[in-house]
Amino acid sequence: MSQQQGRGRAAIQPVPPFPLMTAMEVMDCLHALGVNAQIEDLTKPNAATAQHVYAQLLDALMAAPMEAIEGPKATLLGMMEYKELYNDALHFTMFYRHCRTLAELCGINDFAISDLTRPDAQRFRTCLSGIMNFAKFRDERMHFQNQLQASVQEQADRGLELRRKLAHVEAQIEEIKARNAAEQPQFEQAQKRNEGLRSELLELRAQQVKLSQEVEELKRERQALMDQAAHNAHLNTQLSQQILSTKSRLVQSPDRIKRQISEMHSAVSHEKSKLASFQVKARELANRLEVIGSLENDLKGLIDLEKGILEQKAKVEEHRRSKTLLESKKEGREIELASLVEKTKQLQTQLSNAQDKLARQNVMRDELQKKGMQRIEELKAEYKVRSKERGEWQKQRDVLLAEQKELESEMAAFLAAHDEEINGMLEEYWNMRRQAEEYMNTMTHRLGLQLRG
Repeated sequence: MSQQQGRGRAAIQPVPPFPLMTAMEVMDCLHALGVNAQIEDLTKPNAATAQHVYAQLLDALMAAPMEAIEGPKATLLGMMEYKELYNDALHFTMFYRHCRTLAELCGINDFAISDLTRPDAQRFRTCLSGIMNFAKFRDERMHFQNQLQASVQEQADRGLELRRKLAHVEAQIEEIKARNAAEQPQFEQAQKRNEGLRSELLELRAQQVKLSQEVEELKRERQALMDQAAHNAHLNTQLSQQILSTKSRLVQSPDRIKRQISEMHSAVSHEKSKLASFQVKARELANRLEVIGSLENDLKGLIDLEKGILEQKAKVEEHRRSKTLLESKKEGREIELASLVEKTKQLQTQLSNAQDKLARQNVMRDELQKKGMQRIEELKAEYKVRSKERGEWQKQRDVLLAEQKELESEMAAFLAAHDEEINGMLEEYWNMRRQAEEYMNTMTHRLGLQLRG
């Protein structure tokens, strides 16, 4: 089945949702991540090199080294009967699962086992391009992620503090409940209902805070995308102005210069013919000094004309070189413009996706807010009813407490009065006992006297 999937993937070849990178760019990114790899590992990959690269990427990006697989693998092997048969297969399956998770996070949804066992150079470079784009995005957003983690930790600490306070308050409430349980069973039942309502309110509040945080995050992402799109538009405008200025500096009519050069060449030919005729006349009229002087003047004019022609040729060559240089610059600017246009399209696509996501989140937020408000209104109405009942119960409790205080005061007065009676009776008891002892001693003494007499 994996072979059929590989053939289908090779036949369809879907366009990846991220820009492809060259082999050298991938190598630079791998070295920046601390992954030990060579250029042959990308151009001529095999199963061993591909698995080695993926293992180092798992360690660098997901903090999941190969040693981390040994613990879960040992646990699973402990549940199996034939451990030696499943050791290697289980290790490879767990490694493939981690690699697939990383690929799906990076936008590669068709990652298969063949990418590890039979890697293809183009496919391997595509997968690594997606992972490197994810690594770059992670590095760019690392500060924001650290802020979120710090915020989450702060919220967790605050939650723990609130839980401790809540536990303390609940302990006090339980103590009050235990003290008043014998006298107010209805109050305990109402208190339980209030606790349930309070937990629901806290849950709704937590959901509202979470939705607010998600909305703020989406707004920040939207603003960042809009700023980036504006920056790209500004760059496009600058490039267009540079191209227009470059076009304005180019030679407007090279045919006219060529025509002037051809006219100069014809003029030179004509002058050469005149020079030949002058030379013929010079040989014929050698004895005429005036003709010789005129010939010398003509020769000087021709020499000056030749110098002018040479200067024009040098200027033409210089113009040609400058034209070639400007054309090369123009081609480079056009290539940069095309790349910027492509990036602008990608950014617009991302912006539209983010706007759609934000719209869906806003609709969901509005629905949740409506439901939350309805639930809050219901809870408020129920709370008002419970508050009225609680007020009546509180009045009954106050009456009972007043009666209890009266009973306690009566008991205290009763105990005080009886304490005085008991003390008086004890005093009378001890007096009677002393009198009885004295009477017994007197009678014994008297009886003793009578016996001895």
